Amino acid sequence: MKRTFDFVGLNTVISEAFKPLHQVTPALAHKAGTDAGTKGTTPSNCHHSYFAEEALETEWYRGYRSAKQRVAEES
Repeated sequence: MKRTFDFVGLNTVISEAFKPLHQVTPALAHKAGTDAGTKGTTPSNCHHSYFAEEALETEWYRGYRSAKQRVAEES
């Protein structure tokens, strides 16, 4: 059986992942950080739009830290 790799499909996925998210608010950044902290995702694996501005990055990390603290308390 011969297998081929779909480079066009991979490039499409990569380019879609690097498009900026529209209408990212501090509340959405906080929620994304909370979700990441709960699920154990690292900041490097999250979408770059949450770190585009200092205010968004601050809210993302605030949500991330609160979720990590909550998970640690539940353990």
